[in-house]
Amino acid sequence: MNIQDLVYFNQLAETLNFTATAEHFYVSQPSISMSLKRLEKELDTVLIDRKRLHKNLHLTESGEVLLRHSTHILQTIEQVKEEIHDLKNQIVYFGFLPTIGGQFMSQLMPNLTKYSSSMKLIEEESSDVMLDLVRKGEVPLAIIGSDRPTFLEKNLLQIPLKTEEMALWVSPDNPLAKKSIIMAKELQDELFISLAQGYTHQRIFEEWTKKNQIEQPKTLYTKEIQTALSIASSTNMVAFMSDILVKDRPRLVRVPIENAPLFYISLIVNKDLHNATYFQKEFNEAMIEAAKLFKRIVSK
Repeated sequence: MNIQDLVYFNQLAETLNFTATAEHFYVSQPSISMSLKRLEKELDTVLIDRKRLHKNLHLTESGEVLLRHSTHILQTIEQVKEEIHDLKNQIVYFGFLPTIGGQFMSQLMPNLTKYSSSMKLIEEESSDVMLDLVRKGEVPLAIIGSDRPTFLEKNLLQIPLKTEEMALWVSPDNPLAKKSIIMAKELQDELFISLAQGYTHQRIFEEWTKKNQIEQPKTLYTKEIQTALSIASSTNMVAFMSDILVKDRPRLVRVPIENAPLFYISLIVNKDLHNATYFQKEFNEAMIEAAKLFKRIVSK
């Protein structure tokens, strides 16, 4: 079976229009018709009902079956091409959260110069999303933040990098900015701004408010860290953030919280990547050693 025939068929099944399909591939309409006939002859069936009594083309049951399988076949072929390309070019993958990973890469990269030109960053904004990708093996390793100090999954290797206390961030004009430390009970009437559902910060914030009996806190949620910080710096709203997310913000004052919840930053590695290339495994080991070295240096 000709792979290109399957490519043409999938597009034709989507458009149900020979002319549009031909234009999509910059080929003649007869080329698409001949491709379809080859598939129908090989499979001994009709794939697309194109009788004149029908105003519109439609897939037959056999066509639906072929479309379902051909879509999977073509996706697999693309994956094979990508993996072979990565193998030939020694590409390595690293899960990267700009807000967290960016704070550590400048310190880790001097020990990873061998891989600098081969590294491909897989970017996400949410630590929860990135952790799930590492768990599934879709990303081999990443630096993430979490509300848990350790992960119990047997397939995950964890190298702790840093632990931070969560804090409140307010405008210098906010009365809270004058506080050296603040207790939760003083915050019942404050208007908070926090990261939205799907972010680790949101889960830590909600657990903290429940634990400290802040009933139904008035909260504005956003998916953008910079939006939260900008609003906090220009209003009397209170941002609930870890230090690593707040950098070079002269219009924000950090206010410590009594019994502040902790934010744990770690390198997480999936140990069960059976299909990983030798170069990727080598990179993983180099990243682990760089993370351990970083931990020893900051612990002194």
